[in-house]
Formats: sequence, C-alpha cells, structure tokens
Amino acid sequence: MHRASSFDNKFIDNHLRRCVKVLFPVVPLRVNFESVSVRKPEMFYTIVEQIDLQNLIQIRMTQVNDHSKMFISTIDNAAYEQIRTEQSLHVTFQGFVDHLIKILDNCKREELHLALVAGSNGHMLQIFEKSSFKNLTHLFLAMEDASTDTVLFHINQSLQILQEQASAYSAQAQKYQLEMSTKNDVIGRLKEEIMSLNGKIMEQENLIFNRNTEEVSRLHQTIKNLNESKDVEEKRLKSIMHSMQEKIDHLTKETYDRTERMVQETKRFETLREENIKLRAQNTQIREELERLQACIASQQSRESRSETTVAELKRQLMDMQSKLKIAQKQQSELEAELEAEKNICHTKKHALQLTTDELANASSVINNLNKENIKLQSKIDLRTEIAMRQEKLLVEKEKQLVELSNTVAAIQQEHMKNRSSREEYAEMVKRIRETTDLIEEKYRKKINDMIHKLTNNQIVETTSVLSVNGKYLRPQNRVE
Repeated sequence: MHRASSFDNKFIDNHLRRCVKVLFPVVPLRVNFESVSVRKPEMFYTIVEQIDLQNLIQIRMTQVNDHSKMFISTIDNAAYEQIRTEQSLHVTFQGFVDHLIKILDNCKREELHLALVAGSNGHMLQIFEKSSFKNLTHLFLAMEDASTDTVLFHINQSLQILQEQASAYSAQAQKYQLEMSTKNDVIGRLKEEIMSLNGKIMEQENLIFNRNTEEVSRLHQTIKNLNESKDVEEKRLKSIMHSMQEKIDHLTKETYDRTERMVQETKRFETLREENIKLRAQNTQIREELERLQACIASQQSRESRSETTVAELKRQLMDMQSKLKIAQKQQSELEAELEAEKNICHTKKHALQLTTDELANASSVINNLNKENIKLQSKIDLRTEIAMRQEKLLVEKEKQLVELSNTVAAIQQEHMKNRSSREEYAEMVKRIRETTDLIEEKYRKKINDMIHKLTNNQIVETTSVLSVNGKYLRPQNRVE
C-alpha cells in the first residue's frame, strides 16, 4: 500500500468529511481483474465522492468479499489536466465529472464494462465498450492501492453502519416479537371462545336430552314432530358447527396470511431501513444546515443590535452636528461681519498707502529739484566769495530739507505703525527713502568738501566759517564727515 497523499487524507479527515458529497453512490459493479496471465471477473463496490466547492474527486473501489482490498484514484485540477492531455478530452473538470457519472451509470446497466489491469506502477482502470470487431476504450484512469489509514477509516465507517443496522434490526425484531405475541394471544383467545362455544353446545344437547327424557312419556305421541324438530335442530347445530369450523379455518388462514405478511413486512422493513439510512444522512445534512442557519441568525441579530447601537450613536452625532452647525452658522455670520469691517479697514489703509505714495512722489520731485539746483550751483562756482555764502545758504536749505524729510519719514513711520498689516512694505519704503536721502546727503557733502578743498588750495578764502550740518561744526580746512 502506498502512503496517503494530502488529497487522499482530505477524504478521511473528520473535519472535512462533512463537506464530502457523494456523486455516485455505492453500487456493486462487475470488474474484470487482470494481472499477470490471470483474468477473472470480481465484484467491487464503486463510489465517487467530491469535496464540496472544490475541484477534487475520489473514485474508490472495494472488493465485495474482502474490504481490505481497496483501490482509489484522487483527481484534482493538475491530475485532470494530465489526463485531458494524454487522452485528448475536450471538456472542463466539471464536464469530466458529469461524463464520468454517466459512464458509471452505463456500467451499472452493463452497457459499458470495467477492467482493472495490474501493472508495475499500480493498476489501471479501463472503461470500455464491447464490440464484435474491437473493444472501444472510452476512458482509463490510474488506480492505486489505498493506504492503511484509508482502508481502516472506511472499514470503521462500514462497521458503524452495520452496528446501526444491527441495532435497528434488533429493535424491529423486538417489535415483531411483540406483534407475534399479541397475535398469539388473539389466537388463544379465539380458541378459548371456540371451546366455550363447544361447551355451550354440549350443555344445550344435555338440556335437550334431559328434557326429552323427562317428557318422553308426554312427548311420545309427538315423537315424530320432536324427531323432525330434532333433525332440524341437528341440522342447525351442524350448520353452526360448520360455521365455527369455517371460522377456525378462516382464523388459521389469517394466521398463515399474517405470517406471509410478516415476511413481506420484513422485506418492507429492509426497504424502510435503507430509506431510513438515506433519511438519517439527509437529517444530518439538514441539522448541519440548521446549525449554520442558527449561527447566521445569531450573527445577524448581533449585527442588527450593533447596527441599532450605531444608528443611535449616529443620531446623537447628527444632533451634535446640527447644534454645531447652528453655532458655526452664527460664527460664520459674525466672521462675515468682521470680514466686512476688515475690508473697510483695508480700504482705509489702502487709501492711506496711496497718500503715502503721493508724498513719496512729491519727495522724489523735491530730490530732482535739488539735483537741478546742484547743477546750477556748479555753474556758479566761479565766483569765489559768493561760493562760500551760497554754499552756506545751500547747506542751511539742505538742513531744512533734511529736517523736513526727517519729519516726513517720521510721519510715514507713524502711518506705518497704524497700518500693521502693511508694516513690512512701509518699512521697506522707509528704508529706500532713507537710503535715497543718505545718498543725496553724501553727494552734496562730497561736492561741498571738494569746493572747500579747491578754495583752500587757491588761498582765496582764509576766513573761517562755521557750518552746522546735523549738529556738527565744519572748518574750511576740514572735510565733512
């Protein structure tokens, strides 16, 4: 015997056994068993099983006289692909299963025949059709000796079925024995009734004889009438006896009929026992289905309870969300009002920024005017005396302009402090204005220093004058710092 594969073990696993579906029930089929130079017909119990919802079937053949002699063939998708390639089949796995069942039905009707050929690698099951010219092989399948576990499992199952049948037979036999004892009691009671009737007849005859003896003198004259009446009475009694005998014969016949019916009931009991086995299998399947449905109902009820809890929680969350929505709508209206106010403020700041820009433009025009004045001053530098006076005046004027620019910058800075949202832009603008003013101041200081340096070299002006620039005093021989 070979070692059982994982697919073979699935059919003897107690957990997976309840998922096994019988496609071809157990039927004794005649198989031509062929080995080395030996060929003899033997009877094999053949069954085809399939694991539900899986493409996995098993063909099992068990010798009728020896259940330890068992051959199996387990076919899955891979094995079927090999069979389909080797034998040029044109159907799917399920189509193969359907055709296999039809072929085995034809074998049961002896339209097709089976042969089990022994080989070096096991046995080969051949399904062929007899013909006067040549036997036509429809299908051949590799069969292997069943493992010890498989044989013991199926023998154990057969023993369990036989034990159940024996217990059922014992119960049925006890039932029949009770019925037979009841019928025997009825027969005994009928016999007692017959004996009591015979006793009554004898008593009646004795009474008649006694009455005739007592009245023999009185009835001697009417003896003929009495004899006639006696004959009539005898005929009536004989008819009664005959009827009782017929009843006895009828009861005896009924007893034989009941015996025959018991034999028929025994046969019917065999049929009922087989039907009972099928009904028990169906009952087991129904019970498993009922347990599954009960589990489904319990899970459905738990899901419904969870769903109700979830619905209640969602309703509560919906109420919270509605209240929050009202609050959010209120906050939205407030924010819209604040946004409108901010828009007004931004519009005001924008207007102020436009004014600041205009002031900066004015400052730029002032700077341009200063540049023009600087050009004019350069044209008038030829006059020695007027240069210093004009330069001093220019410095004073520039100081005033710087003060004005400083005041303007301070005002711009105050305006920037008010407009916090545009503070960085204003700071950049102030920085550019300061850089511009510093450049202008540095430019004019350089020009003034150059002019003073030229005057010092020519020794035209020797007087010292004090110039005030940003709080510092300047001498003619010194540069402006």
